[in-house]
Amino acid sequence: MKSYLEHANISVADPKLTIEFLLTAIPEWRVRGQGTYLNDLDEEVEWFHIGDDAFYIAVDNLAKGSALHWTQRFTGLNHLGFAVPNVEELVQRLKQGGYEMDHWGAEHPHRKNVYYQDAHAMQFEFVEYYSPRSEERNDYLL
Repeated sequence: MKSYLEHANISVADPKLTIEFLLTAIPEWRVRGQGTYLNDLDEEVEWFHIGDDAFYIAVDNLAKGSALHWTQRFTGLNHLGFAVPNVEELVQRLKQGGYEMDHWGAEHPHRKNVYYQDAHAMQFEFVEYYSPRSEERNDYLL
């Protein structure tokens, strides 16, 4: 078996806002699990797994406030990046859902990417690859 990223875990103040954003961006995903537990501080933690059978984002309600803006300097997660089949369709879905784009990525002949922030200022990148060739998809010199 090859190693791969199976999931990422993020904490937000209101998981339902992040879940709504993710399911609008990637409609083929689903809430594949959810529940509650008591942590070591005797706090009830609400958790969700959003994704498909191979990968998911674990979202819980352990945070307060919002993430730092991506232009600030901090230690922690800057953004999560997702490959999608069509960036323009994603942009339209998110626009119809009331989400504003943060910014486009740099122009490149073999990929197109866009960045959004959810209601907690968590940043998400979505990239569409135009080439099946890894040397073109992963070209950082252009």
